[in-house]
Amino acid sequence: MYSRALPTPYLNTGYTRIFERGDLRFLILNLLRKRSNHGYGLMKAISEEFQYTPSPGVLYPTLQMLEDMGYVKATQENNRKVYSITDEGIKYLEENYDIVRRIEAAHTYIDKFMLRKDIIETNRLLLMNYPYLSQKKIEKIHDTIREMNRRIREIIFE
Repeated sequence: MYSRALPTPYLNTGYTRIFERGDLRFLILNLLRKRSNHGYGLMKAISEEFQYTPSPGVLYPTLQMLEDMGYVKATQENNRKVYSITDEGIKYLEENYDIVRRIEAAHTYIDKFMLRKDIIETNRLLLMNYPYLSQKKIEKIHDTIREMNRRIREIIFE
């Protein structure tokens, strides 16, 4: 089996984090403000809305911390803990409105620029297959990329 580490073109490209350390608590509280949910449901909702999937090792301790702080309460339903925001949790969100707004702005940014995921997937596909491509296929891919760049410039600057 051929195996070697492939370089990733999106490392060291000036990419900055969309979410700051500690933002997960606000993501969770904001989602729970809309409706109660269990841990996996929250993980899925965060993934769908923000293209970021928190690991269970991060999500569940954060939920426990929020419960300990009195910002969420958990009830047992069908062998699952279902979390709901408390009045204290709503107050905490309101007191940190600027952080919530920044997170919502990031959500808008992600929606508008979801193409980043497509670009990363395309780069990964090219990197993994490039060593096996014929010169003719490489030239066709280069032509396709040049045409795509030309069309994107037309759209941006029309």
